[in-house]
Amino acid sequence: MKRGKTVQINCCNQDCPKPVLDTKKALESLENDSILEVLVNATSSVENIKRYATNNGYSYEIEELEDNITKIIIIKGYECNIVGTSQENKFLDKTIFIKDDKVGDGELGNILMEGFLKTTLEFKELPKNIILVNKGVFLTTKNQTTIEILKEFENRGVNIYSCGLCMNFYKIDTQELQVGEIGNAYDSMDMLLHTQTTTL
Repeated sequence: MKRGKTVQINCCNQDCPKPVLDTKKALESLENDSILEVLVNATSSVENIKRYATNNGYSYEIEELEDNITKIIIIKGYECNIVGTSQENKFLDKTIFIKDDKVGDGELGNILMEGFLKTTLEFKELPKNIILVNKGVFLTTKNQTTIEILKEFENRGVNIYSCGLCMNFYKIDTQELQVGEIGNAYDSMDMLLHTQTTTL
């Protein structure tokens, strides 16, 4: 079988969600059996593009280059194994959108955030997704109490995404993320538009 062309795009030094959007646009323009090479130099971009490829049925390979550059090689037309859930009925068609590390101000705000998260775990059906933006990313990186609570959500199958751009803004290294995955604006808006949303 004749293979299509190979195209390379440079997404280095781009803020979220541009690397994912450029990858999406490039893949849509390619014929099947073509190869897209994406160059990035941020861990969050690598994780976001890998997840986009997996979620859309593309196989990929990773190649580490010099100067902290990663090449993501995506093959269009080759399906990867996407595992469907057999426990979909355990989840509500909901996304919890968290934009701060507390509910309100001061110590009471911390107590309320921990209390709301713990209480949600008591329900039989959980939300599909939890998205954390702005200071909400502290809950997955800095606050050990909420990290342990959110690990319980993750253990029960809830998707947890911390905004990569927000982590960069607050100078939080990707290695400090202790639960969930690094998210991006494209995936976040897709979830918010296609599920009911509760904001904390």
